[in-house]
Amino acid sequence: MNKTTTLMDKQTNPTASIRLGEIACYSEIGQKANQEDSIFPAIGEATANQRVFLVCDGMGGHEHGEVASACVAKTVGEKTAVLPLSTTAEMRTVFETALEAAYDELDAIDTPPSTGRTMGTTLTFAACCSDGVLVAHIGDSRVYQLRPGAGVVFRTRDHSLVFDLIAAGELTEEEARDFPQKNVITRAVQPHQERRDRASFNVITDIRPDDVFVLCSDGVVEQLTDDDLCRLMLDHDTLDNRIRSVAEACRLQQTRDNNTAYAFSIEGGSVTAQPEVKVEAVKPKGKKKGHTWVWLLLLAIIAALALFVIKTQSGDAKGDKQPAQTEQHDNNAPLRTIKHK
Repeated sequence: MNKTTTLMDKQTNPTASIRLGEIACYSEIGQKANQEDSIFPAIGEATANQRVFLVCDGMGGHEHGEVASACVAKTVGEKTAVLPLSTTAEMRTVFETALEAAYDELDAIDTPPSTGRTMGTTLTFAACCSDGVLVAHIGDSRVYQLRPGAGVVFRTRDHSLVFDLIAAGELTEEEARDFPQKNVITRAVQPHQERRDRASFNVITDIRPDDVFVLCSDGVVEQLTDDDLCRLMLDHDTLDNRIRSVAEACRLQQTRDNNTAYAFSIEGGSVTAQPEVKVEAVKPKGKKKGHTWVWLLLLAIIAALALFVIKTQSGDAKGDKQPAQTEQHDNNAPLRTIKHK
């Protein structure tokens, strides 16, 4: 029997420029034999000062997937959560160190290397920092930023075969839902990689009150469209009830996959990038000094130019000189274009 567990808490950290409102999460097993999704913080463990959130979706068969996702969520979560309020750049440095530690942990767990299907996991990460929200991900689990009246304002780009085909124009999002290889991903956190897959990063600075961030596994993504997610998560209800409605929607779809989501809302404060303002230096005004000889020289030059123009026009009228050619350019158009083959 599926069981939905949720968590709701208040963020009251007065030193942060972003104040979190409610926090809620759920995790269901679907019709699989075991739960391979893992989250950080674990259900019931988020504190009032929580700033770091993770959702990991394990793979590799019975036990292996859940071991990999639990290891990565715990290692990366614990090592980044201890960092005091910091900038996104500082958090990224700590995250990358934590990810290396998670890879080392997986190598140690899977020694000697297992035969058959190799364990592994996707990773989604969001950290509230002093200058914005740092988002990192590997694989096809996603992070969304939703806004009332606007819908999806940010969504991570999946590391998957399907997403690459969509980006190349070879597949539509509608066709992707029934694509035979829709579960093939191009990056994952796995042990013994000759070249370890790296995370993609985004720094979100356009953050406003009532925005909702959602981290979710592909078990949610495959059942709900972006419009569905916006309708459910931007409803005028508690975040706890909204996340329950996501779980219920996936359950009604009779999803076979594990489905998990972590969400937090923005209560106050904002970190919106400000436009650059250029300030020109103002020269101090001084008293004007008279320079009579300068004015006389200018009058002489003007008289000479006038005489030259009169003679030129007279010559043109007699056919002594061809009219000058004038080349005009549209300021909005390039002077030339180069076509690449």
